[in-house]
Amino acid sequence: MTTAQELILEGKAEGKAEAGRGMVLTFLRAKFGKVPKGIEQTIRQMSDPVALESLAVHAAHSKTLDEFSEALK
Repeated sequence: MTTAQELILEGKAEGKAEAGRGMVLTFLRAKFGKVPKGIEQTIRQMSDPVALESLAVHAAHSKTLDEFSEALK
């Protein structure tokens, strides 16, 4: 059985992941305009906040979408 505290922690983790996904996509849209569906889908499937934070840094520093795509592999 799941306790209330476990549910709260799960909610917080999902909130962090959603914020991370949003941050990466916002950076990419600001820098490159439209984000290809394949890249967006890959980002939306991610749930690790640390990996998403790393991708946000890649998004900020990448000169092209192809360069950013390499970070997704």
